[in-house]
Amino acid sequence: MAQPVTASSSSLLVSHVELYVTDARAAAEAFTGGYGFQMFATAERTGAEGASRSLALRQGGIVLVVTQALDATHPAAAYTAVHGDGIADIALTTADARAVFAEVAARGATLRDEPADHPGGWVTARVAAGFDDVHHTLVQRPAAGAEAHGTPLPLPGFVPVAELAPQAAESPALTVLDHVAVTVRTGELASSTGYYERAFGYESVYEELMVQGKEAMDSKAVRSPAGDLTFTVLAPSPDHQAGHIGDFLARHGSGGVHHLAFATENIVETVARLDKRGIVFLSTPDTYYEALAARLDLSRHSVEELREPGILADEDHAGQLFQIFTRTVHPQRTLFYEIIERIGADTFGGGNVRALYEAVQAEKADHEGDTRTENAQ
Repeated sequence: MAQPVTASSSSLLVSHVELYVTDARAAAEAFTGGYGFQMFATAERTGAEGASRSLALRQGGIVLVVTQALDATHPAAAYTAVHGDGIADIALTTADARAVFAEVAARGATLRDEPADHPGGWVTARVAAGFDDVHHTLVQRPAAGAEAHGTPLPLPGFVPVAELAPQAAESPALTVLDHVAVTVRTGELASSTGYYERAFGYESVYEELMVQGKEAMDSKAVRSPAGDLTFTVLAPSPDHQAGHIGDFLARHGSGGVHHLAFATENIVETVARLDKRGIVFLSTPDTYYEALAARLDLSRHSVEELREPGILADEDHAGQLFQIFTRTVHPQRTLFYEIIERIGADTFGGGNVRALYEAVQAEKADHEGDTRTENAQ
């Protein structure tokens, strides 16, 4: 059960998501060219943890940082050696990093780096996330001078780019980070979500055991007191085959973030624009749409509008949601992304996690079929 929080921890908001990557410029180009992000700041830093190059990207209220190790000492080097490119930090901004650090420490958070002052009035600290080698940097920005082109700089050491690249007329129009989807090992779901409930005051918003034939997974979603960060945590069920959740754990080498969900105000238009930019989405069988009209009274978008791009629809007590998942292009076939539109829906409909499971299982079957064909040639 979530514990009461003070004003310090309840005011935590998402600052940015940081990916450790093998090539920062290539990773940035994938986000700018494919997803319509703009690069707004850069940093090359050398310190106790090693040397690195970072590029900060923005779109709507979403800020991503891609960081490449420039020597073997920086933690991005060890991270990418195990996982390949992936999400290492979900940073949180606060007006008082020291107070929040002390509070979450008292509530049982696993600590990484004590609060530290940086030139210009910055203060940062670091605590562990609730899953393997991901962490949360607490960022306290100075009162002034910490913006680049109207967007807060993510961390000390960043400088604005001289000029923003022009925003494409047909921007995909991604607005905010809707949720972060995480996979943990069998038996770790309760401890992972309980960590956020205990240390950060998160509340449970969704819980389900999803069974599909011989395979199954447990899922639970928890949300921050401020309401802007939701973790959807998945774990293989101990009584069934692990399926693609087990595949992620094996390929990633541990638990971790397997996708970010980006919100949009019109998913049909956004997916069409992303398709033109070369983003490939998981397909959905026609049988899904044959049953959709009988299952839902759609509040927006017709069945045909959803069928062509393969968009899924669901609902909860508060309204409807529409979503689609990208096909992973990660060398280890782990990290991917989701586009989601909410029409009143506050949580996740009963078919949300099931839709993800079935879509990824279909992609897995396609990949295995392609591999068999290549081996036969």
